Amino acid sequence: MYSLATDSVLRLVQVTDTHLHGPEDGHLLGMKTLHSLQCVLDIVAQQRSAIDAFVVSGDLSQDGSLLSYQHLRNALAPFQRPHFWFEGNHDVPETMQQAAAGTEHLERIIRSQHWQLVLLNSQVVGSVFGHLADDQLQLLDQALTERPDLHTLVCLHHHPIPIESRWMDTIGLHNPDDLFAVLNKHSNVRAVLCGHVHQESDRQVNGLRFLSSPSTCVQFTRFADDFDVDTLAPGYRWLDLHADGSIETGTV
Repeated sequence: MYSLATDSVLRLVQVTDTHLHGPEDGHLLGMKTLHSLQCVLDIVAQQRSAIDAFVVSGDLSQDGSLLSYQHLRNALAPFQRPHFWFEGNHDVPETMQQAAAGTEHLERIIRSQHWQLVLLNSQVVGSVFGHLADDQLQLLDQALTERPDLHTLVCLHHHPIPIESRWMDTIGLHNPDDLFAVLNKHSNVRAVLCGHVHQESDRQVNGLRFLSSPSTCVQFTRFADDFDVDTLAPGYRWLDLHADGSIETGTV
């Protein structure tokens, strides 16, 4: 568990699906991913003067190399703020652990005065789709039970609700009912945040907010039946989490 000292607002920046490579000129579908990440972070630095932490929500690496994770650390280092990682389908957990040694990067529960973040591993090694194993569901249930007084943001890589893109919805979270069974036991979850889909969405399901965010590299076309790459630019999401449980958020 990691503690963040904040005032009445917890200010986060989410960067997701960075798809970095060991070589600095490594690319995904023609876009140089380290360069695009650096461009996005330049905009973050210009626009977000107050940041408490970064959430990096999976598919950090495309090639699983140690150097790719070191590129991420180096890119975020100038902000001098904690950054928290969790696994996407492309990541190599053992290499992530090596790259994160001695840091806060792989902490699963982050708490501030009014909020907690619970960061879940939905990776199925060798597969593109996601699944929350029993230990991850237990981690979530325990965190929600321990601190019912804290508003909670649940984070995972794979999207647990349909985004109405047929090909992408086949590779989302394959056991969303197990997640909802835990969420429905508690009244302190305010939103669920994911990556994976390379596009922005903001939806309500049974009174709970579900957010997805643009990648720092290529975007996927919304509502597409088959794999298709959009022309939208790389981006990020900012979130201001208020003491009363309300969330202000947007994408750039």
